[in-house]
This record gives sequence, C-alpha cells and structure tokens, in this order.
Amino acid sequence: MVRRAVSVIGLISLLFAAPAFAADGERLAFVDVVGGPGDGAQALSRALSNQLLDQGFAVTSTPEVNAYEIQGSVRTAPASRGKENVRIDWTIFGPEGTRLGNVTQVNVIRKGSLDKRWGAAADAAAEAAAQDILKLLAQGASVPVATP
Repeated sequence: MVRRAVSVIGLISLLFAAPAFAADGERLAFVDVVGGPGDGAQALSRALSNQLLDQGFAVTSTPEVNAYEIQGSVRTAPASRGKENVRIDWTIFGPEGTRLGNVTQVNVIRKGSLDKRWGAAADAAAEAAAQDILKLLAQGASVPVATP
C-alpha cells in the first residue's frame, strides 16, 4: 500500500513538472476554439495549428499533460450600418496549467461575411495572433521558443 502511494505521488509530481516536449524533443501544443459563426471554430483552430506547425510545434488533437494549451473564444456582436464586431480571445496555458497570458483580436466586418466559411479570414487572424502567442509561449518555456 505504501509503495503504491509513493508511486502515485511520484507520478503526480512528474505530471505537473513535465515540460512541453514529446519524448523526441518536439514541442507540443493543443489548440481549441469555440464559438463564432459558420466554420469559425474549426477554421481558426486549423489555421493557428498550421502557424504553430510552421514554428516547429507538434500539434495534438486532444489535450495532453505535457502540451501547451491555447484556447480560443469567438464572439460576434452587431455594429452599425450592416457591420458586425468580431472578437477573438486567445488564452495560453503552460504545460503545468499556468495561464501564460491572453491575446485579444477585435475587428469590424461586413455583417454575415463569416456566417459560412472563414477561409482566408481565419488564416489572417491566426497569423496575426500567432506572433503574440509565440511570445507568450517563449516566456513560459524552459527552452526558448522561436518567435517571428
């Protein structure tokens, strides 16, 4: 019984101290986006994942203990004269669960222009956000993360 307790305590300390690297040295990240009209959640998640892949991250499809986690939240609100506001909030967490920071994007667009496919808009938003997200990842890394 005591042996099992020590193993569990050892496992818990390993889980919380695990770096954001796979066994082969790859940096790991998980991207999850919610909200937004049309295919916004999927398109933004894919676009930001591609930005991270370009910077040498391995992007996981599910949360992992030793991965950075980037949570995106999209909200739209009416604006004047056929326009709407789009707000994307990105929250970045280190592998131990510590919040490293937030990145917020706000834009005014033609009303309904994102109701179906985001396409290039998702790529542009992810590219713009990636610069600040990578800076936050670098601040939380024990090994430097390349920043553009």
